Amino acid sequence: MLTSQMLVDLRTLLEGWGIKADDWYVTGEAAMVLSDYPVDYREGQMDVLVCRSSWPWDREEEQVSLFPDKGTVEDQQLQEFVSKHGVTPDFHPLPHVGILAEDRFEQSYWLPDENGVRVLKPWAGVYHRKLIINFYLHEHPKGLEVFDQAKFIRWKKFIEQIREHAISVKDEKTSTMCDEVIPIVQQAISYFNDKKSYSKETKGAVKGIIVYEGKTIGPVQHWQEGVDFIGKVAVLTHMLPSQVTFIKDAAAIVTDQGGLLSHAATVAREYKIPTIIGTQNATSLYKDGEMVEVDAKAGWVRRL
Repeated sequence: MLTSQMLVDLRTLLEGWGIKADDWYVTGEAAMVLSDYPVDYREGQMDVLVCRSSWPWDREEEQVSLFPDKGTVEDQQLQEFVSKHGVTPDFHPLPHVGILAEDRFEQSYWLPDENGVRVLKPWAGVYHRKLIINFYLHEHPKGLEVFDQAKFIRWKKFIEQIREHAISVKDEKTSTMCDEVIPIVQQAISYFNDKKSYSKETKGAVKGIIVYEGKTIGPVQHWQEGVDFIGKVAVLTHMLPSQVTFIKDAAAIVTDQGGLLSHAATVAREYKIPTIIGTQNATSLYKDGEMVEVDAKAGWVRRL
């Protein structure tokens, strides 16, 4: 649940790191919920955009999730915030794929006032998705392959929910933006329709996107709170920031969903774990305990 105290505590946390209130804002589904838009919201997660120039620690330009260094005082402060509120802030840098840091004032508002925090306006939340799609579709060398189709299907549903509410409350700017962006999201969905996901039930094999190369054999372990993943192949629908502590010791990671910018991909690169994402159906195909081979050089997973 998103509460006023949580937002105040997050502002205090970031100010303690030297990040001013004008240099970050709440975005994504959390922003819509805070704006009283009834959209589907993943409990336990809150996307936050932070001006890259304000982030106090050096990070590579292509890094898409920003967190304090492990084991630092700031990391401990963040974990205390997560424990207190049950919400993990997922920090992303501005500028980001066409989203300009200087536009944050036009695209956000104070909640509840200038002593609160900045929250992305509903119309801007829809507009950002247009910018992201256009950037990857027309400018990024890997195109939309860094994502998967399921992401854009969720986006379409998300924007349709926003549109319905915007019409009901006569928010014309937001409903007009939705009408403009829904066809663009549909274009992204259609992009994947001709791409077949490799799957041979007789061999129990699936193919996906390689994010960190390597080969391993191990027992399947689906997500359960507190389960030991050491030496096991973590098979997930997708990964949340709150799961990193448990999964960072896995022998391999396999997900149904996700692209090259997903949390699973970030964890794979940081902890050097052989990882294949976007398999579509690994969680339904493999059961806990059965042995699988993960070949994150060829890009497939198969049952032994």
